[in-house]
Amino acid sequence: MKNHVLSVMVLLLIITGCHTSASFILPPDTELIINDEKVAFESKDDEGRPKYERTPFFWTSIIGIEYMLVQNDKVIKKDRLPSSFRIASIFWPPYAYIYWPVGFNFDCYDLSDINKEFYEKCPATGTALKK
Repeated sequence: MKNHVLSVMVLLLIITGCHTSASFILPPDTELIINDEKVAFESKDDEGRPKYERTPFFWTSIIGIEYMLVQNDKVIKKDRLPSSFRIASIFWPPYAYIYWPVGFNFDCYDLSDINKEFYEKCPATGTALKK
């Protein structure tokens, strides 16, 4: 029984240590580019907003994760998403601590108004804008 519980705990640690994710609300007909890579949304969160999952970020993203909003091949906003140190990386030495200790700070980023700053939480009752 102890081995089974230990196996499950190790598996959960592996799963949580391998990725970081966040949901986004974007302006209509806008593409999101994070760290010079176009984001492909492959899933949705509980509210139906596009969700992006990826491997965690390197130490250079500790000051913020670079992003751009592109509309009609023009950059309409360029900034940094708030990031945070991932506690799970402490339990994955040396690789996680060295190579991917940074993740998204918030579960959801509302980027729908390019003139506003970030919101920690997206509106729970709002409808996500679809591409």
